[in-house]
Amino acid sequence: MSKRLRKQHWVDSCVQGTLVRRVLMHWCVFFAGTLLCMSILQMLLGNPDKAIMDRLTASGSSMLLLIVIMLSLFPAFALDTVRFSNRFVGPVARLRRVMRELAQGEKPGSLAFRDNDFWSEVGDEFNAVNELVQNQSQVIEDLKSQVAELESASLA
Repeated sequence: MSKRLRKQHWVDSCVQGTLVRRVLMHWCVFFAGTLLCMSILQMLLGNPDKAIMDRLTASGSSMLLLIVIMLSLFPAFALDTVRFSNRFVGPVARLRRVMRELAQGEKPGSLAFRDNDFWSEVGDEFNAVNELVQNQSQVIEDLKSQVAELESASLA
């Protein structure tokens, strides 16, 4: 396992963007639900001598601190989501890159994931397949050279 630190947090914009949008959606629903519950509680438990609109107005100004805190925490949650998603997006991106190299006829090295990445066994399985492909490619090259030698010997 590799102990290299990540230099890039945004690896796969499709997957990670979808995750951030989902977190934002859940955050907004939670935020709206919290504001609604707090407004209802303050309206019901507030001074019964005041009109309902006065109680709602008072609850809105008292929730300003909550609104500021909730809005200021969202970027931290979004960043944590992106960092966490690297544990599965990063390995898939590396696997895709190495498979692309292999498909183009290159000889990629072994695939190593970071210690805390998900799907580390996929890297081990790919390395076994890569070794098999490399061995078979070497056998094919050896056979081609033997065929070429036999052809040149039969022509002579």
